[in-house]
Amino acid sequence: MSARVGIIMGSKSDLPVMQDAADILKEFGIEYEITVVS
Repeated sequence: MSARVGIIMGSKSDLPVMQDAADILKEFGIEYEITVVS
């Protein structure tokens, strides 16, 4: 199954904040992918 949610960041320095969002998605069993676009 492909990811249902995409977390898009402008730089790797955003990861600590967005990791919290990823952890919540994981708790609910929602598949996600994280991409850095800079």
